[in-house]
Amino acid sequence: MANKQLLMERRLVSNEEEQPVENIQPKQGANKFAAAIGEWRRLRALVKAFPEKIDAKLAEIETSFNDYRLVISGLNYKAADTDRRVWDLFDHIRAEKDRLSTLTSLRPLFLRSNKDLRSLAEAWEKLHYDQEVLLDALQKAPAELQEYNARQLEREAMRLEEQRQSDYQARIAAARRSLDLAMGYIEQLHREGRVTFGSQVLQLEDAQQYWNERLEKVIQDERNGEISPDELVLGIYNLETLVREAPNLSMRIREVEERFTRLVTKHDMLVSYGKTIISQKEIARMTIKLHEQVPQLWVMGQRQELEHAIEVLESFVTTYEGTVETELTYLERRRPGLTRALVTAAEGDETALIQVGAMARSLIAAIDSRDRFMRGHSEAVSKLAVQMARTANWNKQDIDYLMIAALLHDVGKISIPEHILTKTEPLTEDEWQTIQMHPYYGAQIVKPIEALSRIVPWIYHHQERWDGRGYPDHLTGRQIPIPASYIAVAEAFSVMTIDQPNRPARSNEEAIDELRREAETQFSPEAVETLAEVISKQKREEA
Repeated sequence: MANKQLLMERRLVSNEEEQPVENIQPKQGANKFAAAIGEWRRLRALVKAFPEKIDAKLAEIETSFNDYRLVISGLNYKAADTDRRVWDLFDHIRAEKDRLSTLTSLRPLFLRSNKDLRSLAEAWEKLHYDQEVLLDALQKAPAELQEYNARQLEREAMRLEEQRQSDYQARIAAARRSLDLAMGYIEQLHREGRVTFGSQVLQLEDAQQYWNERLEKVIQDERNGEISPDELVLGIYNLETLVREAPNLSMRIREVEERFTRLVTKHDMLVSYGKTIISQKEIARMTIKLHEQVPQLWVMGQRQELEHAIEVLESFVTTYEGTVETELTYLERRRPGLTRALVTAAEGDETALIQVGAMARSLIAAIDSRDRFMRGHSEAVSKLAVQMARTANWNKQDIDYLMIAALLHDVGKISIPEHILTKTEPLTEDEWQTIQMHPYYGAQIVKPIEALSRIVPWIYHHQERWDGRGYPDHLTGRQIPIPASYIAVAEAFSVMTIDQPNRPARSNEEAIDELRREAETQFSPEAVETLAEVISKQKREEA
């Protein structure tokens, strides 16, 4: 009976493999039993104390976690490995605590064996150790996170700086391309004789030299850190604006120069016959302004000062040209044939066409001011028509007359009421008939100018159609003057490639395709293919 009781107690407290009863010696068993009982009590007390100890440590962890979250919330970049390690350990601790709490409560501690209690105690001890590891990680993590954040911020700053530099280089390159296109366009106009054509005071080479020097200066200033990349881009675009304004300014200067030259020439004639209207000192002063000051201001793009100088010259010419003309008329009455000889001499060179060109531009400027949707239209048509004529190998005189005819093709619109020209809604039948009168009006305006008698039919018939459904005389095919058919094709292309109130602009390719579809119906096939060759050549040159 005593042996059975001893066996039951041994089974309760022992974590060793059970031994047969007959092998247990009474004295030896009592000592081991007492030791086992002592360990059992210690383990039970240890396991019983762990949940409270773990909870206290968890509270400490929660406080550290709050500090950790506060640190991480202020960072731009979070070290994923560090954060994941912390959270994985925290999740493991909470899950293990729940598991051990459940496992511990499944069976009263006093009914558990030493082996079972020892296993529980080791698991709780391991959990407590993990808590210490987590606390240590939470203390070290902010420094790791901040170091990682600093590295990432530095990398991001470097990346952004590289991106900024790349963007700057792209913007600078785009500005340079735009400037190169502008300079190329000016060179093209110069080759066509449109920038300084007829001008003795403007030299494109001087302007190009100044433009290149100015470009090199802003580039060097940026390299030296004297200006920012933004200022460099702005400087290039400002230079491009200066370049693009040069042709329009040159036209105005050319017109002033022509008026001034005519005035001085006529005044010299009066002087030769003993009549002086303008002092030589004043003529000399204006000549210096025209030949020295104006070119320099034009080259440097000093728009405000240039405008003032031109206004001074215009005022000078306006002040005296009426009086000089009156005196010449009086002189002609006394000496018949004198002024006619002057005109004949002028017509021997290009002065007459230059003067007519200036007059044509003045007239189309008046038309442009009335029809804002077609501003610059006549200039564009004239340019295209001239390029077509050159492609077709016309002689220079015919090209010069075509240029003027194309400039003046819509001059008759000056007689059309402005409310009809600018109307965006469909025209009424009466309004359309009024518009159809503009070729007739244009021919009537040009007809009195004897030197331009040959271009009157070109202006009058530029709205005829190849199939005979045009106006004003319903000519067909070869009946239409070739220059008129050139103007018609150039005008249609120009209209199609600019924005209109009721439709956007078409591309050059789309416009050419449309002209080809209408060849032999509305347009001369030869004229259409000539323009197509001009546009194709332009595209190749731009590429």
